[in-house]
Order: sequence, then structure tokens, then C-alpha cells
Amino acid sequence: REKPDDNMESPFTHNSIATGSDFLSRKKDVCRLVSLISDGRHAVIYEPPRTGKHSLISMAMSKLTANPGYMFLNANLLNIIDASDFISWMEHISSTSSGRRTVVCIEEFQNILRLENWERLIHMMETELKKDSSPVFILSGSGVNAMKYIFEEKKMFYRLFERVCLSPIDEKSVSDHIIKTFLRVGRVVEPEHTEYIYNIADGHPWYIWQLANSCFNLTKGYLNKSLIDEAVDSLLYTHGLRYQEITEGLSRYQLYLLRAVFDGVTKVSSSEVISQYRLNSSANVHRLKEALTKKEVIVFDSNDVPRIIDPIFKLWLEKHFFKSNQ
Repeated sequence: REKPDDNMESPFTHNSIATGSDFLSRKKDVCRLVSLISDGRHAVIYEPPRTGKHSLISMAMSKLTANPGYMFLNANLLNIIDASDFISWMEHISSTSSGRRTVVCIEEFQNILRLENWERLIHMMETELKKDSSPVFILSGSGVNAMKYIFEEKKMFYRLFERVCLSPIDEKSVSDHIIKTFLRVGRVVEPEHTEYIYNIADGHPWYIWQLANSCFNLTKGYLNKSLIDEAVDSLLYTHGLRYQEITEGLSRYQLYLLRAVFDGVTKVSSSEVISQYRLNSSANVHRLKEALTKKEVIVFDSNDVPRIIDPIFKLWLEKHFFKSNQ
């Protein structure tokens, strides 16, 4: 096998937001977000980690910066650990606001649940949002289940926010981008191999570009399946400790339910599933569902069908965890 050129910098960016030609598809999502902001409406975005929320918001902001009337403020609730800090920040926003042309972006909004009297804090925000002078708010969160709890179960901010869902990045856009990028330095990738990368990552952009990076660095000639598999092994090794910590943090019964979801079970509360996976009772299944969703390991769709949120975690389970238990 040809050795990679160690001096060649990998062209696939996965450690920063996607801009310019690196921002693939989702043009309709950008237009929708821009339209909401322009109309003075509030938006909420909750999707799994590293799926492109920040890139989408950044692209929308870049389109709006052409209008000098907009002012943008950013915050991240990741480092807000006390309710008084949040209140002080909201008061600062109120004093800085210059009307609906002020756009406030709050990342990791689900972390408000960690604050004391979080419902009171949200009611305080609701009061602010109903003012004519309120800025436009964009709330984003990577804790999908926690955000669903706030906006769908508790119905906080009722009708004040419109959800913007991230469209899947289509396989053709990914394929064209990888092929063109490799060709710039004389390297060749076949569409079947880009499709293979896309499917392994289940369309998850962060993982796609990590795999593309590894593949780029593994060859300076033709990419083949064995090199992609080597890149996959490297990806699993990179994230393996994190995945191991997830499984070590689960109880035996939580692992039983996780195995059922991994196996593709759609009705986890059925008597057959409870018996097959040793889940004891429907009441116990309910508790297990709450535990695994709170830990952001699985998510249930509108039909109560579960899936594992992280596609590479699912692959790690297949290759390194449940494999040994079969």
C-alpha cells in the first residue's frame, strides 16, 4: 500500500463549523431560519451533537449580517451553573436589546434544567419574549430528549417558538464533495466508496468527515474498502473510551433494554419483548425508558419507536460490546 504524504494537510474540516463550500445542502433550512428571524419570530433547534446546528445558525447569521440593522448576541448555557448567573445574563440582554433586530442565540439550552427553579426562569423568559421590544431568540440544544421534555412534554414557551429541523445531508452532496476534494490532489474515490462512508456514519456529518479525513491520510492513490475499514477501526478506537463509559454507566436492566433497541425492537413494552429481554414488567420498562432517554442514549419518535442516537456508538456496540455477549 502507498504511504500517505505526512506533509499534506487533510482538507476535511470536522473540528469547526462548516462554512462556504464545506456547508453542504440544508439550503432550505437556512432560508427557513432567515425567514423566521426576519419576521421577528423565535426559533428552536434540537438535534443530536455535532449534526450541524451551529453551522446552520452561523450560515443564517452570515446572510443577515448584510443588513447593518442586526445585532447578534451569543451565549452558551454549558457554563451557566447558577440561576442568579442566568438572571443577570437575561437582565443584560434586556438592557442591550434594541428591538426585534437584536438576535440572541443560546446554545445548549437544555442545561437550564440543571438550574434551581428552572421553570421560574423559563417563565421569566416568556415574559420577556412577549414584550414588543424583545429580541429574536434562537435556542439550540444537543440534548434531544431534554429539549423534547421542555418544549413537547412540559410545553414551555407554548407557541412562542417554531422548531427548525435539520434536513439530512443527502448522500450525493457528500459523495460529490469527497470525490472533488480527493481529485484536487490526484487521489481517486469511487462513488461506491463514498456511499459506504455515508452509510456507515448514517449520514452524520461529523463522523462522515472524520472518516473522510482518515481515508485521505491513509492513501495518496486509490481509496479502497479495506482502507475505509481501517479508518472505521480508527474512529471506533478514538471514541471507544467514551462509549465504554456510557455502557459502564448503565445498569444491567438498562443494558437489556439497550440490547432490545439495538436489535431493532419497535414495541419495547410488549409482553413478548419483556419476556425475551428479561425486562420484568411494563412498569420497569417505563423506568428504563426514562433512564436511557435522560442519559441521551436512545430517543423515541412520535410513534414511540426507539433508536440509538449515536450511529457510531451503535456500530461500536455491534463490533465490541454485544458481539462478545452473543
